[in-house]
Amino acid sequence: MVSVSFGIVACQDTDLEDFDLQKSQGVRVTASNTIGNIIKTNESLTIPVHLKLSGGAGKAFEVGLQVNQDTVLKQIQEGKLRDIVAIASSAVMIDNVAKVTYGSDAAQFNLTVTRTEVEKYFGKKIAIGYTIANVGKGNTIDAAQNTGIIVLNTADLLTLADIHYISLQTGGALIEAKDRQNYTSSSGGISIPMLVNLASFPGSAFSVDAVADAAIIPSLIQDKTLPENTVALKNGEFTLTSKANFPSNASEARLSLDIPWTVINNNLGKQLAIVVRLQNPTLHILNAEKSFTIILVDCDNILEEDVTHLGVFTVNRDNNSGANSNEGSLKLVDNNLDSKFLQSDYIGDLECTLVFAQPQKIGAYTLTSANDADSRDPKDWVLQGSNDGIVWTTIDSRSGEMFSARKLTRRFNVQFPTSYLRYRLNITAIKGGTNLFQLAEWRMIKVR
Repeated sequence: MVSVSFGIVACQDTDLEDFDLQKSQGVRVTASNTIGNIIKTNESLTIPVHLKLSGGAGKAFEVGLQVNQDTVLKQIQEGKLRDIVAIASSAVMIDNVAKVTYGSDAAQFNLTVTRTEVEKYFGKKIAIGYTIANVGKGNTIDAAQNTGIIVLNTADLLTLADIHYISLQTGGALIEAKDRQNYTSSSGGISIPMLVNLASFPGSAFSVDAVADAAIIPSLIQDKTLPENTVALKNGEFTLTSKANFPSNASEARLSLDIPWTVINNNLGKQLAIVVRLQNPTLHILNAEKSFTIILVDCDNILEEDVTHLGVFTVNRDNNSGANSNEGSLKLVDNNLDSKFLQSDYIGDLECTLVFAQPQKIGAYTLTSANDADSRDPKDWVLQGSNDGIVWTTIDSRSGEMFSARKLTRRFNVQFPTSYLRYRLNITAIKGGTNLFQLAEWRMIKVR
């Protein structure tokens, strides 16, 4: 059952048009506390409200209506309404008129409240005021009861599970970016993904802002939430997605915090921190306890290094003109995207090997497509590691890979990095339609 309280407030006399009372069959219209069954949708709650007439209407007419939250606020201030919240006028829509049919002694209109406003005050009582503004000629407004205040208990309207709370998946918690956890790497730096969730049933599209808060970092260090060697990220040292955009019928959206390698390199021995907060949703409400997350980046345990140049590179079969030729194998590791290694009569047996003086813990590698026909691009390959050149362990395997553009660099992560002295890239298939293989660059990325 919906709990409803009602107040009738007398306002100043309404200036009505003159009419001949003797000849009129007019009726007096009074604000009522009677409501019908409330209709709930994912977007709003519609409340049917009834008006009383002093008798049967001698003719059909219309009753003009207005939302009146000013009177609600006044009654709260005067202590006449206790433990009640006046919801925002902007959250209430009212039928402009209630239509009275001939002979009827009652009329009905609808008050519609946005669901977000009701959810905002879940667990409290909310009040909606309305005023009878005018009536058709020959009828009068009950001056003593022309304004009504309807009070609804939100706990009777919704359950906790109905609330469309917006929260970060890691809301209220600490995200530690280190040891290849909670971030992805690229040639430009690292990206820390964050998932924003919507509880209850999804509906219309909406968005919520994301802001970075560095001001709170010193207090988090002081209370030992963050380690002593933590420094706050400064403006210009990171990029944060400014909005999480939820399409229609979506329950999640994504944000990311991006930090370039230069910032991480400049802060070795330190940890970088920032707080990401959600605010200003265009629809629904924030879960206050899960509307923020603390991000901590361990620079010493996230740093990557391109170590390709430290290895001795060879292939099992080279370009016909030799390794040092214009399209020889050494072009594959010259760190120049405008050059390439081209092998003719490719038969799927190409082995590219790097041998290091010291073991290297390779956490990722990149391949860059060359300038010419994509039919020559590698499609299937296996990356292996070895310490003796005899026993080889597969550390990454790919099949059906495609390069969507020329001179495109793609990164491939090694799931379980282990240190090896030797690495071998076996290209087992190309896109096809030719017997030529080509690749512009192969780079090996060491992780700590």
